[in-house]
Amino acid sequence: MINELIKVIPIREESGDWRMELIIYSFVIFLTLKLVNYLQATVFFKRCDKELIKVNNFYSEKLTEANRRLASFGLIALDGSGQGQGGDGCVTANSKAYKRTQRKKTELCKLKMAVGELYLGLVFLQSYQELNYRGFCKITKKYDAKFACEYGLQWRTEKLDTSFIYTERTRCGQMMVRLEVRILLIAHIFFIFILQWLANAHLCVQVWNEPHLEHLKALQLYRGSFLLIEFLFFMGLSMCCWGKSGINQVLIFELDPRQHLSHLHVLEVAGCLAVCWCASVLASLHSSLLSVPQQLHPLFFHSLLLLLLLNPTPTCHSRSRRWLLTVMWNVLTAAFRPVGFAECWLADQLNSLSPLILSLWEMLCFYTAQIGWKDLQDGNFLYTVHSKYKHTYSKVVPCLIQCFPPWLRFTQCLRCFWDSGRTLHLLNAGKYSTVFLMVTFAGLYNIAKERAAPPMEVNAYLYLWAVATCLSVLVTISWDLRMDWGLLQGNGLLKEELVYSREVYYYAAMLADVLLRISWAINILLFLRITSVHLESRTILFQLYFFCRRSMWNLFRLENEHLKNCEQCRAVRDFEFPSRTVNMPEQFLQEKLMDQDELDNTEPNTSTSHHKPTCLPFRYLRKASVSKMVILQERAKIVAFILVH
Repeated sequence: MINELIKVIPIREESGDWRMELIIYSFVIFLTLKLVNYLQATVFFKRCDKELIKVNNFYSEKLTEANRRLASFGLIALDGSGQGQGGDGCVTANSKAYKRTQRKKTELCKLKMAVGELYLGLVFLQSYQELNYRGFCKITKKYDAKFACEYGLQWRTEKLDTSFIYTERTRCGQMMVRLEVRILLIAHIFFIFILQWLANAHLCVQVWNEPHLEHLKALQLYRGSFLLIEFLFFMGLSMCCWGKSGINQVLIFELDPRQHLSHLHVLEVAGCLAVCWCASVLASLHSSLLSVPQQLHPLFFHSLLLLLLLNPTPTCHSRSRRWLLTVMWNVLTAAFRPVGFAECWLADQLNSLSPLILSLWEMLCFYTAQIGWKDLQDGNFLYTVHSKYKHTYSKVVPCLIQCFPPWLRFTQCLRCFWDSGRTLHLLNAGKYSTVFLMVTFAGLYNIAKERAAPPMEVNAYLYLWAVATCLSVLVTISWDLRMDWGLLQGNGLLKEELVYSREVYYYAAMLADVLLRISWAINILLFLRITSVHLESRTILFQLYFFCRRSMWNLFRLENEHLKNCEQCRAVRDFEFPSRTVNMPEQFLQEKLMDQDELDNTEPNTSTSHHKPTCLPFRYLRKASVSKMVILQERAKIVAFILVH
């Protein structure tokens, strides 16, 4: 552009005053450059103004929301203490029922967690504030350095330093150490895995060299615990992938961000259980050297697992075990309470853990019906299989167990439909009902084949099972890809936003999901007609494959849930308080917020009118959005109680 302008400007070589012409020529070039820089600066800083307005609006909206939520916390604290403000026109809590609700310990714990989540949200908001402020500073400084001007400095002084995101880099000290979200310590699991691999190698050698196959029958009782350990191992790997991909599983499962297990902790638990499992199996193989009956070792090991799970002492990750038991109880009582994501996710995991439940049932039958406990003092147990039990319950109970996890999800879907009224939950319930048909026809087919029914009846059950299986596989695959994973929505059969780095992962997962779903359907039929060790080994292999499929499903299911949270700008947990507590008079709440604004405006201001202190979370927890000294004292008490306890 400048070269074109230079060509347009004539230079009179005939003129004697060539120096004057050169000065005018240089002045025109200077003005042209200034004009071009001004036009570029106008376009650039208009875009900066637009982005700054967007950032300020988001920041002020979240700040107002946090202020409003904290004001409601203060009202809850005041009403829970039973103290009012007297004759100053404010609302007092005089209802006895209202006070009883606030005295509940559960509501106090919920209030404490809500304050902690509010602080975490303010930490995120402060990071958002500082990140955008540094970004605007860097881009304007680079603009000044490239074009040798001071437009960026002027814009920072006039616009950025007077905006809501203006901040100063000062230190807050150790005032909020109790509420800080610390990085979880790395567990030292290298030695555990080395010990595990050595034990596994020794176990494989012992089983391979075992000449008597009847001694290996007791090892079948370890199948369920082996599947559980493998599930924990896959879960640790999935958590590692979520962390590296930026998926916030802590928010999705609504865990405590300060007290939860990392993927290394889960792998450590899986490794320790694997070492104990190998030690128990080796002890069972060498039971003659230990003077302990071989059949007792599986019972001891599974009793150890139950003791670790139900251990009431504050050891062995007690918070996580308590959370697991609570969610499990919510899954079992899904028809009587609202259903959250953690409950739905755990019920889906139980669908994959149905072989574990079947193994536990077989172990229970083994120790109650196939063992002669009177011969315990002789050192050997007698296998006394009761024919009546075997022929009556051998096929009915496994069918019921196979239907139990889908039944839990079925009831959850009905409960979700009852709460929300969305027909999508009814469709999801219909998906799980197809599993009932598939398992029922598989059981009828095997029962008819055992009692030597007519070939026409056997073939009819087989064809019905095949139709139900095809229907179930098609429905579940479609639901997995479309609803659970959010795929098949454009972008090459994928979706608009992808968390994982490569698209080939999604296509490979889609293909693997189809193949493993089909193998799972075949496994149901094979498990109900086990007649040989070879066929039983094949079913165990199918179960391992299906655990891989469930782990893959977890990866993409949480990715889809993470994207939903991002669309809703949700970064912290939401807590619901009783309606009588939260639905306070709106006029009173507005007066509180207006009084807080007046209090902020009357405070001495040392810099700009929109200056925000660096320690935003501490400022809001310390001031607690109060208007009068009585409310300030009451809120200081509740915040101090929360921090101490």
